[in-house]
Amino acid sequence: MNLDLSGYDRLEHTGCLTAREITEHGDLWVLAHLANNRRLVAHLLRTATDLMTTAHVMTRTFLHDRDLGHETHSCDSDCFTGLTEAQRLQVLTLASTCAHNATLFVQEAQRRRFRRADTGWDPITTPVTT
Repeated sequence: MNLDLSGYDRLEHTGCLTAREITEHGDLWVLAHLANNRRLVAHLLRTATDLMTTAHVMTRTFLHDRDLGHETHSCDSDCFTGLTEAQRLQVLTLASTCAHNATLFVQEAQRRRFRRADTGWDPITTPVTT
């Protein structure tokens, strides 16, 4: 099986970011979009969600391949098999990198302060959990 990781070569995916890089990312985003901290927090949380989704997909890829071995089995299209050891290491490294970076984005979102629009419900500070 060929595994193309080129779709994950953006800044968030190439390696673990530092807290300083996340802060710089936030500052540059505010300047580029002439945004306030409220919009920045929403952007940081959206980015963290995207990174966690990527980490989930990569973890599933790794686990499905491990459970099914390196043989090709007939299964549904969600099944990933036949990765080499190098590809398995790449997938696992990418999953952990994305999860780590997502944590940094959430921490930066928590660090940024913003004025609430009013005293009612706020989707950023009190998300809907259903």
